[in-house]
Amino acid sequence: MSDIFISYAREDRPRAEAIAKALGTHGWSVWWDWNIPAGKTFRQVIQEQLDKARCVIVLWSATSIARKWVIEEASEGEERGILVPVLIEKARPPLGFRSIQTADLTSWQGETNAPAFLRLCSDVEPLLGTATSPAPRQSGAQTNPKDGLSYVWIPPGEFWMGATPADTEAGTNEKPRHRVRIAKDLWLSETPVTVAAYKRFVGERPQFKMPPAPDFNPKWSKPDHPVVRVTWDEASAYCEWAGGRLPTEAEWEYAARGGQDGLKYPWGNDIAFENANQAGSKWKGTSPVRSYAANTWVLYDMVGNVWEWAADWYGENYYASPAPDKPVEDPRGPQSGKVRVLRGGSFLSDTRYLRAAVRVRYAPGVRDYGTGFRCVREVAP
Repeated sequence: MSDIFISYAREDRPRAEAIAKALGTHGWSVWWDWNIPAGKTFRQVIQEQLDKARCVIVLWSATSIARKWVIEEASEGEERGILVPVLIEKARPPLGFRSIQTADLTSWQGETNAPAFLRLCSDVEPLLGTATSPAPRQSGAQTNPKDGLSYVWIPPGEFWMGATPADTEAGTNEKPRHRVRIAKDLWLSETPVTVAAYKRFVGERPQFKMPPAPDFNPKWSKPDHPVVRVTWDEASAYCEWAGGRLPTEAEWEYAARGGQDGLKYPWGNDIAFENANQAGSKWKGTSPVRSYAANTWVLYDMVGNVWEWAADWYGENYYASPAPDKPVEDPRGPQSGKVRVLRGGSFLSDTRYLRAAVRVRYAPGVRDYGTGFRCVREVAP
């Protein structure tokens, strides 16, 4: 039996998942996923879960306020006195629900300690009692003793991969947008690999050397800047030494979006010089990592500063493969190729190349002063 039943429109699934996972870390069990067991109908499962729930949370959005089944589920929760409405977009709740106090998560970015989310928890507690938070499930950032970098826990989940429908700057290689499931949790380095971290690597692996230093970081004198001019093979070797690997293209985009689907950039649909190190910025080269705000999963420089190698071979029309009936699980790109994928844009990039969906390619042996990388680990550091 789940403590909480979340009612939402299918289009709001990523938001529902983020709220469900946050409530789970607070200590409650949550039913939100529409997977229907064999032999059961959709109606049967929904009714069973509604009957068992001790709290019904309805997510009001511009889409859900017009969905008949969402209104029906909310009505059942109201009749039983266990309804907690939540606004996830600026929308007017349906007639009959407007007099009910509504929690406001329209600006919530996923933090479990955010005041808006804590207020929601305080609304739920009278129905369920004070939650007893379980032991943290690999959350927060942890330092990898091997390379000295912080790694951030990335939860499993689904997202829309590729350009958003309204993105007029999208290239054909970013389409069609499609559902992807990241099946297991991961640990991703909080920042691109720094000069200091790469020096530790070459200190332990004498067969590798520091690449030629760029003019904007003479003699690698700025240790907190991303290392650049590293080939794909060198980046891959570093990640193996650090206990991980290069992220797949899907893992990279999932992490860059930080649980917020439908946005052009990781933070929203507009961009300014305050958002990322890009062409025309004050740096005239790389900037120290963490010079700009992190995304909702506390990852820095996911766009701008340096392009980042991905594990995948590049396929120009890879997204155009026939769409399956369910989300693609952990895609790893074409089986072979001649060029590798890069993601995220750099200090040389104009805003078009800082969009979350942008994908370009380089030969794996290229040493480019706008290219760096970060690593992913499948276990905690």
